[in-house]
Amino acid sequence: MNKKLLALSLFMASAFGLIQADCGQKKKCDTSCAQSINLWQPHAFSAYCFRDIIQKKTFYTNQSDREEWNGMLSVAPEYMQNFGGKCGTCKSLGARPFWSGTNEMTYGTNNGESDIDAYQFGMGNVVGQGAIQLNPQFKHVGADIMLHFAQHKDKRGLVFTLQAPIGAMMIDTKLKEVVANPDDIVDTAWINYYPAPDNRYQTMTQAWQGGSVNCSNNSVQSSRYKPIALLSGRMASCKQTVMRMADLSAMIGYKVYGSEKGFVDIGFKVSCPTGNTAQSEFILEPIFGREGHWGVGGEVTSHYKIWESKNADKGVDFWFEGQVLHLFSGKKPSMRSFDLALNGNGSKYMLIQYYFPGNPSTGNPTGRIPSFVTNAVNVTTMPVISTFGAEGSAAVGFDFYKDNWNLMIGGEFWGRSKECLSLDFCNMIKERSANLNDFAVLGRQISEDDRSISVGSILNLHLCEPAARINKSQNVVLGVGVPPAVLTYPAPLPEGIKDARVASNRIPADLNVALDVAGAAAAAAMTGKVFSQFGYTFKEHRYTPNISVFSSVEFASNNNAASLWSIGTQASLNF
Repeated sequence: MNKKLLALSLFMASAFGLIQADCGQKKKCDTSCAQSINLWQPHAFSAYCFRDIIQKKTFYTNQSDREEWNGMLSVAPEYMQNFGGKCGTCKSLGARPFWSGTNEMTYGTNNGESDIDAYQFGMGNVVGQGAIQLNPQFKHVGADIMLHFAQHKDKRGLVFTLQAPIGAMMIDTKLKEVVANPDDIVDTAWINYYPAPDNRYQTMTQAWQGGSVNCSNNSVQSSRYKPIALLSGRMASCKQTVMRMADLSAMIGYKVYGSEKGFVDIGFKVSCPTGNTAQSEFILEPIFGREGHWGVGGEVTSHYKIWESKNADKGVDFWFEGQVLHLFSGKKPSMRSFDLALNGNGSKYMLIQYYFPGNPSTGNPTGRIPSFVTNAVNVTTMPVISTFGAEGSAAVGFDFYKDNWNLMIGGEFWGRSKECLSLDFCNMIKERSANLNDFAVLGRQISEDDRSISVGSILNLHLCEPAARINKSQNVVLGVGVPPAVLTYPAPLPEGIKDARVASNRIPADLNVALDVAGAAAAAAMTGKVFSQFGYTFKEHRYTPNISVFSSVEFASNNNAASLWSIGTQASLNF
């Protein structure tokens, strides 16, 4: 069996829960693949030119009793589902939020031999190495409703199209895990009490989901309420669904060429941001539409009769549909979760500590928030402004017809440029985003302000590790002294360990320096599609109703887009 067939077989097996969490040997990640990005913006349901061809086709290939302003109403429901996740490589959608280069990650201690230090997720120390695997299933279910008018079918004149895609997107993360054993050894040096054993998550799945949820009745288990808890960037424990009328669009144009052999329409198109925007509470959250972007651009439709019999009962037609839109910011706020620029991929999940202004040892000034420890993602999730230079697609089809029947085959290319992403400072004020310079990256260091430490004020350490990584950091620095005396700093401090009370040792205040903004932007994406359609037109009827079925297979080259198969139906009336 060749490698492609093996990868596909493994993926299909995982969909039915037939494999273990270890999917196979990890492979080097393709540099074109996305990593450590929580949001995925899919190919929008409304952005398929092949469906536009299928809907418009019978309008132009049937005679009309009216000389001017003919119209057509069409509805095209379609079901889409991803396939071919290429398990064990970065090609899978499951590799997007991970930073290992594949859809698998290992977790263990802070020695750098695993992808994650479990301590950073509130699990304390673990023995051995665990592993998690992400095999998300993505579905689109919707209907494209099109209303199309033409002043003349085969002469120059105005054309107008209004489209209203209605549907839903569903994502099931399908997280699997090989669990590492917790380290239950209690050290008299008090450090193993962080977090206290009763407050630790028992699995990485539980930690990343922010607790445990019963999907059958949507009840939250008590394990969600831990001192270390994810409020953003969580794995959804249940299937997520969003339903919208997305990308309501209008095109007004002109038929620059028209004859009995064919036509060419050119138009100006606007897409309205009626879909949902990212809130970043969950990774790979469902987005139906273009994630709240406005779209402005142009559209071209062309038809040509390649061959037709003398009595016009059979023939071959050529169809082309193309569009290009510039996408710019629309609905707000749109939220993103960022890694820390100094700490690398995955650093959004590292532990950080809040230090209120002033010397913490002097107590809590009136009105100040007490110091606390949290995951960085809870404060590095911020509103953004997003634009794409261009999104475009082009489809060609060859339609073979005989009497009332037709068969069309064709292909489509879709592409979107790299996202231009910047922080939305106006909405940061509304969202009350944190001052990051009030936070220090801990690594495995702790301070007297950790409320889970029972030794209270005898611990007078305020240490941080500014350059720590999600999988590698220094072991905790213990205080010098014997309780109940106040513990003090050892001298000298190990390399990389700093005093967190000094502002320059904390996260930079300049957000463009502190955050890896560019790393959270969507990369350029492209797909190729083949499609077919089989239909019947009631030509003898006044309104020439048409019904058809169609199917398609869409292929993506990396994990910036998804490979999909789809099946749908279409029905239209001409008037």
